[in-house]
Amino acid sequence: MNYSLPATTLTPALVVFLIDTSDSMNEACDNSTKIEIVNASLREAVRHMIRRSMRDGIPQPQYQVAIISYNTQVENVLRGIRSLPELVSAGVPKLEARGETNTVAGFLAVEELLTEYIASLERNSIPPCPAPLVCHLTDAHFSTEDPDPVVKRIRAMKVADGSVLVENVYIADEMLVQPIADWTNWKGLMRENELKHDDAKRLFRLSSPLPDVYRQNINNYGYHLQKGSVLFFPGTHRDLVRLAFAISAGTHLK
Repeated sequence: MNYSLPATTLTPALVVFLIDTSDSMNEACDNSTKIEIVNASLREAVRHMIRRSMRDGIPQPQYQVAIISYNTQVENVLRGIRSLPELVSAGVPKLEARGETNTVAGFLAVEELLTEYIASLERNSIPPCPAPLVCHLTDAHFSTEDPDPVVKRIRAMKVADGSVLVENVYIADEMLVQPIADWTNWKGLMRENELKHDDAKRLFRLSSPLPDVYRQNINNYGYHLQKGSVLFFPGTHRDLVRLAFAISAGTHLK
């Protein structure tokens, strides 16, 4: 369970983007709005997957993608799991923010999707695939019950490559004890006491450790994440959100 299985055309990596699209995501952030930064970062993440999986000018199906948005309602934006070529053909949809923040419902939809996905791997005798990664972005204005139990159940799901990975991106101001002066040399977060906000600390505790293969692959693009850091990212700057989304494509390819 060391997250070493490569993503191939026969054993693609599944990335699930779980996006908070409640009304608070319309708030200003970094000379834009939170939801505009999310849409731009989501498109960039898909472009990053395309660049990594391109062969002879054609993107290979080494990734599968699902996008689930939640506010008062939950929407499976792509109507299921799509291969990367299918997503490229259809285009990345633009998300809009409205309503309240039903985080629990969002994670319950992810749990249902992953349960069916893992069962389908076994049912169809598909060779072992990389562990799925859930990339959750929120501003943590929770308006429903505690999401901790369902997140912990998701993290307990296992495939041959390891447990399901959960990454949290928290968009909020002044959450860090020591603000990031230069995000390009940021080493990542390792300890809860590096954070001020209780909501940030809770999301930190719910985040998976950063697998070393992901860390090495993303550092090849000029980042400097250190061993022992966690899949938790403060979305205080559009470049940090871009980094967090790029991490989702960081599995090893073959």
